[in-house]
Order: sequence, then structure tokens, then C-alpha cells
Amino acid sequence: MAESGEPLSNRELDVIRCLAQGATNKDIASDLTISENTVKVHLRNIYTKLDVSSRTEATTAAMQQGYITLPGQEDVPATQMVQDFDGTPSVSLPDLTPPATELTSMQEILVEGSEKSSTNPARRLPKMALIGIAVLLALAAALYLGQRLLPSEESASGEDVFSEIPIGNTHWLESRPMPQPRANMAVASVGLDLYQIGGESTDGVDGNVQVFNSVDRVWRQGAEKPTAVADATAAELYGEIYVAGGRTADGQPTSAVEAYSPSQDAWRPVAPLPHPVSGALTLSDGAFLYLIGGIDGQTYLDEAYVYDPAEDTWRPLPALPQPSAFATGGALTGKLIVVGGENDSVVLTACHLFDPTESTWSDCPDMLLARKNAGSAVLLNKLYVIGGTNDDGEITYSEMYDPDSQTWQVINTPMLSDSTSWPQLGVGQIETRIFALGGRKGEELLDTNYVFAPLVYQTYIPAATSGDEGDAE
Repeated sequence: MAESGEPLSNRELDVIRCLAQGATNKDIASDLTISENTVKVHLRNIYTKLDVSSRTEATTAAMQQGYITLPGQEDVPATQMVQDFDGTPSVSLPDLTPPATELTSMQEILVEGSEKSSTNPARRLPKMALIGIAVLLALAAALYLGQRLLPSEESASGEDVFSEIPIGNTHWLESRPMPQPRANMAVASVGLDLYQIGGESTDGVDGNVQVFNSVDRVWRQGAEKPTAVADATAAELYGEIYVAGGRTADGQPTSAVEAYSPSQDAWRPVAPLPHPVSGALTLSDGAFLYLIGGIDGQTYLDEAYVYDPAEDTWRPLPALPQPSAFATGGALTGKLIVVGGENDSVVLTACHLFDPTESTWSDCPDMLLARKNAGSAVLLNKLYVIGGTNDDGEITYSEMYDPDSQTWQVINTPMLSDSTSWPQLGVGQIETRIFALGGRKGEELLDTNYVFAPLVYQTYIPAATSGDEGDAE
């Protein structure tokens, strides 16, 4: 079994190099003449060894640790970390110059890596050649990001592309709204698509599935979930989206578990839960599926289960340190993090970590605010908790947990400026962006689609300096 910090194998190096070029699992399988399932196994091992939980994080970590480089990047610091104006860390494109020495009033630039080697042949190139290389690399990076993140002028469906609207001087934008107002839905992402599953509309609980193409920024209809549920969460495992339990249209919890295949646009039943439950947290570590807490209709639960897709079975795990329903969390640095929720009508600040390898629970620092019915996503080894509600009406910001410093930080959330809560929303992550869908404001159902984009991409062009005898050759 792969372990954190273990060196990547030669085959894993082949996979991470393909990953850095933006290849899909199918592309990697074709290039390396292996199956897609084998690619997934390699990716799972890479994530574990690098202590990451996404393709973007894996590529960044591999660059930082010297496993991969870009042309002209040898002996150059892998990345720059930028402290943005709200304190949120962001990653720049690879730096092509010595560390910056001036700080703006809005940003502090931190450069990781070692000094350039004096034997680097690139240092003996003429100044104009260095500048030309830098410009070409910057243009290539810009074109690549443009192809990956920016939509065409017209989407594949023929709809005009929705122009995202910045919300003030923040990292938030407003994207194309959902087809209808909705809350209590399950949300998950596969590739560049975001899936909204079930939940409650003005007509009640249903199994409606809507798919948001984050490139073209358009919604399309997906196959309806066989068992209509609200108060359920979803997680992706081996390219399928699993929705476990939930509250049915008659108000009762269910033990039904169903998996959706995006490639087939079809649902299939899987082994049911040991008993009906709603308000539970469903998480995936890339190898197994986990169901934590919830409520059975009357009692708040501390139960936890793991699903083995190879055996199609659920088995019990050590109990959550305290009963909790309507919590949120994610897979973070090889562990599962569970935060907030409620217990016997008390809204919680609690933070718990589960180690799948040791099968043990431990505590992490409490959140800044008690929250239930919040949404969350993991981005670059940090957990972002968005919205939620509590009994005191004090939810005026979101927050982010940094496992390295074991601290929580405030995330400014302008959508909460005129409301003291934002519960029952759905949150998902695609590449470097977090999407927050729907939810409630008071008694009003929302159709909103907000995007939180904390990363700021920058590149720096080297300036010619005088007095460098090596450059004069």
C-alpha cells in the first residue's frame, strides 16, 4: 500500500508527466498502453504519496518536489505562493526569474526553491534569448489555461456563453443560474462537469439531475435518480457518483444507495445501507466510500461505514466521537475531515479526523463558528466550508481550514452580507474553482450558481540588468 512521502515509481512518474500536460485518464491509458482502471490505481497511489486529493494538487506538488519540470524551468523555483488581499494563498505559474524583491501593498510574494546553479547553461544565454524564452513560455501557458478554463464564444449546445459577473473586489463570481431554485441537493463533480442531484424544488423532493458544463457554462438534463431524495450528499468513486441514503418525498429516511455513471448517463443500485439514514456525510478517499453520522428519523447517529466497491458491501467503522447530522467535510491529506453539523438540536463547531489506514478518530481545532447544512470542498490541501446556519444567526462569513498550521481562517462571503445564514446549498470543486449552488435565504429557494476562485495566476517577464559579464558574452 502506498504511503505518504514515499517516492513515486517510474510508472507513476509517467502518469504524473501525462497529468501535467492535461491528459485525461483515457488519454493516459492510451499513451502508456494500460487500462483506465490501472491509471486510477496509479493516481490513487500518487495522491497518497504526495498528500494531495486532486489532479491540480498532484501536478503542483510534483513540480514543487522536482518530479516534473517545464521546458526552461530547470533549477528555477517551482512555484510562487501569493498571499492575496484577503489572506487566501494562491499559486502562480512557474517563475522564470530570480525572486522578486519588491512587495506591493496588496500582495506578498513568497518564492520556494533553491538558487539557480551557476553552471546552468541558460545563464550564459544572451539577455534577449532569455526574454524570448520567457515570453514564449508565458504565451504557451496563457494559451493552455485559456483552452482549459475559458469557454468558446458559443457553447456546444448553441447557447450564448454566460459571462461570469465578479462580485465586488472579492474572489467570488456569479455564473449561469441553475434551471430552477433548489436546496438540500447532492452535488459532485466528474472531470469538468458539476452534477446537481435530487433535493427540493418548489414542487417538493425529486430525483432531478442537472449537469453544469463549467467550460461552456451551460446546464443540461441528466437521467433522473430512481429514488428521489433530499438531505443526501454525494461522492465520486472510480468515475461514478454515489448517493447514499437521504430523505424521501414522504419525509422518511431511506437505506437506498444508487450510483450514477456520467459516461452512460444511467443509474444502478448498489448494496443498501445497514439501515435508513438521512443527513449523513458521504465521502470518498479515491479507493473506498464512507458514510458518516446522520439521523434515522428520530436519533442522531455516531455511526460510520465504509463501502468496498469490489465486494459491494458496507462494513462498520469506529464510531464518530459524537453523534452528528448535517455535517460537512472532505478528504484531506490522506484523512477524512468531518466538521460541524447538529446533535440533539445543538449546532456544532466540532472538527474530527478519521485515518482510514489506522481506522482511528482524532480531533482537530474547532471551526470559528458553529454550522450545520453548510457545503464544503477541498482545494490544494485546504478545506473550504461555505455558508450554513446556526441557532444564533451569526453566519456572516465562510471559513477555510489549513491542516499545516491547524488553523481556521475567515473567507469573505458577500452573499451573506444581507443575510445571517445560507443553509442547504450544494458545493463542488472543479480544478481550481469552488461552485456553490442554490440553498435557501430565509424561506426563499435559490437558483444561484456562485464561483469562488481563490487562485490568482501570474507570470513574470525577466527584466534586463546591467553589469552581468556572463550575459555580455
